[in-house]
Amino acid sequence: MYLYLSHFTLTFQLFGNRFHTGDMGRVDEDGFLAVTGRLKEQYKLENGKYVVPTPIEESIAMSRFISQVVVCGANRPHNVALIVPDWVAIRAALEIGDDVDEETLVNDKKVRGLIDEEIKVNCHKLKKYEVPQNWAFVAPFTAANSMLTPKMSIRRKIVIKHYEDIVGYMYGDDGNLSGAYDGSHEKVAV
Repeated sequence: MYLYLSHFTLTFQLFGNRFHTGDMGRVDEDGFLAVTGRLKEQYKLENGKYVVPTPIEESIAMSRFISQVVVCGANRPHNVALIVPDWVAIRAALEIGDDVDEETLVNDKKVRGLIDEEIKVNCHKLKKYEVPQNWAFVAPFTAANSMLTPKMSIRRKIVIKHYEDIVGYMYGDDGNLSGAYDGSHEKVAV
């Protein structure tokens, strides 16, 4: 990189949008570099399309009804999302009282419709194959359950591993799920 320090266009021609730091980025019309994700987070769908989940998650998390989100879909037909809802905002928007428990809200058609609409609105600039086709509510990612690092970054692999049965269910894998959204789920035969 030292030889090309003052020749940005030559450097960009040689390295494209991949840098040796492991970051992926793009250069905007003003010539500024914008980091769009980590190269090691990139995965390929069954249809051969490469996906970087970070921009998708950032788009979905723009919703005031969603606290945290993890998108996954490596070697699968499409993306799915694990969503941590903001129950306070959802209750306020849908005028639902505190007397209704969260397990009931998880299966409420109005709540599911609200989240569906938020994903649709916030992902309108994404490519069609990047938008999650299905999603599920999950318990919050915290440092206590080892799903967050000390600097509050989501440990994607640990989250996906922990919720692999929910992810499998969203893809229609064998078995059904029963149990609450809080992670106390079990696989049962049909």
